[in-house]
Amino acid sequence: MKELKRLFPYLKRHKAQLMLGFLFVTLSNVCSTSVPRFVGRIVDGMQRATIDSQQVYLSIGLILLLTIGSGFFMYLTRRTIIVTSRLIEYELRNDLLQALEIQSLSFFHGNSTGSLMALTTNDIAAIREFLGPAIMYSANTITTFTFALALMSSINLSITLLALIPLPFMAFLTYRIGKKVHDGFREVQEQFSHLTAHAQESFSGVRVIKAYQREDYEYKQFSQQSEEYKFRNIKLAFFQSLTMPSMMALVGFSNLLVLGYGGIQVIRNQATLGDITQFFIYLNQLIWPVAAIGWVSNLVQRAAASAKRVGDIMDMIPSISYKEDANSSQHIQNPHISFHHVTMQYPDRKEKALDSITFEVKAGSSLGIVGATGSGKSTLASLLPRLFDLTSGSIKIDGIDIKDISLQELRSCIGLVQQEAFLFSMSLADNIRFGKPEASEQEIKEAAQLAGLAQDIEDLPNGYNTIVGERGITLSGGQKQRTAIARAIVRNPKILVLDDAFSAVDTATEEIILKGLSTLMVNRTTILIAHRISTVSLCDNIIVVQKGAIVESGTHLELLSKKGIYASMYERQQLEEEFIGFTAELTAHNQA
Repeated sequence: MKELKRLFPYLKRHKAQLMLGFLFVTLSNVCSTSVPRFVGRIVDGMQRATIDSQQVYLSIGLILLLTIGSGFFMYLTRRTIIVTSRLIEYELRNDLLQALEIQSLSFFHGNSTGSLMALTTNDIAAIREFLGPAIMYSANTITTFTFALALMSSINLSITLLALIPLPFMAFLTYRIGKKVHDGFREVQEQFSHLTAHAQESFSGVRVIKAYQREDYEYKQFSQQSEEYKFRNIKLAFFQSLTMPSMMALVGFSNLLVLGYGGIQVIRNQATLGDITQFFIYLNQLIWPVAAIGWVSNLVQRAAASAKRVGDIMDMIPSISYKEDANSSQHIQNPHISFHHVTMQYPDRKEKALDSITFEVKAGSSLGIVGATGSGKSTLASLLPRLFDLTSGSIKIDGIDIKDISLQELRSCIGLVQQEAFLFSMSLADNIRFGKPEASEQEIKEAAQLAGLAQDIEDLPNGYNTIVGERGITLSGGQKQRTAIARAIVRNPKILVLDDAFSAVDTATEEIILKGLSTLMVNRTTILIAHRISTVSLCDNIIVVQKGAIVESGTHLELLSKKGIYASMYERQQLEEEFIGFTAELTAHNQA
């Protein structure tokens, strides 16, 4: 199958271990297929009274040694082929993760977490079963059939040919059932993706579910998904369950043919009782290899379906890459940023997120970006580190188009704090040092201090070693955002981008953070995106974005003097702050 061809490089890498495994399985079957010969001789000798007890004991000893040898070599077979399959599984899982990591954000918008989890669990496991058990039992079946049929033919060719009559029927059943199994397994995997996606969303949004009392609804939805998953698995199990009984029935039919035809030949003195005894033993030895044909066929069909799913991801070319033949070796020394007629339109939207945006941020200076929700501010922040690629125009840093800079170099010089702070389920210290794994304890504490988080951490029972839980669930929204800010600070980036990073903190906390950042921003190219005018008021330059276009630009005082959108936003926020302050004083007075 062409889907399985992609596994050949992995098999080739472990060719020596696999060849050794084939040698061991061959030796195992040489031992096992030699046993019937000794049994046949004992039976014939006893029938003709030409064998004494000493010869019987000697033959039994040889049979015992051959049986032990067969088991020992089969153990070595498993130690080589099965262990190799686990190593290839490890390599394949890592390669799949690497293929996922290089994809752009648009890829993850189109593929649910549940479907990707299914790839790394069920699909990789199905491929591993092909690489291990399927290969091992295929080798076992081939060698067993080769030796058993050769020895059977040397005993009596006519009985051997009669015993082989069911084989074409076995091949036909294997093909028909295998096709059904292939289709059934693909349907099971697809439903498993839906099921895991639903479960992951339910667990992630458990607070929303409880707040809106949607437990019963989610239970019913999950039950429906589970019911469909159960139905598809039962359907798959039905086709898989046909394999073994069919194989056993055909092997039983072979036994009947041997018993009938062989018995007649014994009566006519054309065959001995020992010969027929050997045939029965050989047929019993062929029961599992024959049954394994169908089982291996199922594994191959499942692996082919999984290999296609995994291969589609691994073959997918990332939508964001860089030109390896142009400036990729250059390093950013002077982080002067320039946007030149930048237009951005997301594939699934009709309206442009940005429309011919042009501005510059000189090295070591700061730029403030303000605007209403949906005006395109966050898109600007995402384009700089190339989380998305612009539709037209150009973005340059240090005079180099960012498409000509390696992604590693580009993103290593940018400290980005996004509006939605994401924390990992590990300690606060590890979350802060996420962007700089080698950061010292002192660097972590300094970053936390600049982010206004140090006091909060000291109040926690385990301080910096406090585990924050999944997505930082044990922290408040403000604490999560400040942790994300500290994570960017500890990298000491050449370019600092804060995308509405103060939306979850109050004005007083914002002032503390900005005061700490003021020293960090000296001689550092900084872009501050915010809703509050107070956040950007001290920036060297400010632009106002509306419906994807720059409508105003200038310093804080220049924009206020224009009496335009920026001035209106400033006046409105001033009134809001005065109203909040008045309300707080009134509440305190009433309580007193």
